[in-house]
Amino acid sequence: MNKPQDFVSEVTLEYLLNKEQYGKYLVQKNPQTKLNNKKDKKFYRRRIFDLTKQLLSNEKPDVLAPDIKNAFENYVNLCIEYFKALDTTDIIQQDYSNLNLEIDSKNEINVDNIGSTEQANQLMMRSIKISHPPSLLDNFVKVKNVKPQVEPIIPKQKDINLKDPVLKNKGILYLKKKKKNITNNYDKGENAENK
Repeated sequence: MNKPQDFVSEVTLEYLLNKEQYGKYLVQKNPQTKLNNKKDKKFYRRRIFDLTKQLLSNEKPDVLAPDIKNAFENYVNLCIEYFKALDTTDIIQQDYSNLNLEIDSKNEINVDNIGSTEQANQLMMRSIKISHPPSLLDNFVKVKNVKPQVEPIIPKQKDINLKDPVLKNKGILYLKKKKKNITNNYDKGENAENK
């Protein structure tokens, strides 16, 4: 392609594509940006943590772009929804942890005993046996069998407490750091000898 067409296509992609799609396009076009992004993450890590702590504690940084505030709010909302979904599934799965599922081996079909396609069809399909033609009176009388209606089993909605204090720190690995306090106990005799 020539230069003007390249420029037009770049401008078109930049201004008419969604930001996320354009970002994916740039990463595919230039994989070096991914490596640079990794280096930038490592370089700005402490500042990112500090900004995140300030935003979580509702402290207003001196200078903050509105895009960062909106992105942070979206990130926090997505994290909250994700953690709620995880906690809900874990609580529901705890109810079924003691459930013992046994597979019924009576319904298994031995494939080795099937010799022809007719036998396979008989095993797969239901066979309908037609009995002798009914008597003439049965043709005219319509018998209605009334079956008692079985009440449907309505599932109960479980009340899940997502504000449980146990869920507040679930999945967080705490690294117990020992304090490195220096305590020097000098004997008076050793101090006198060293001087």
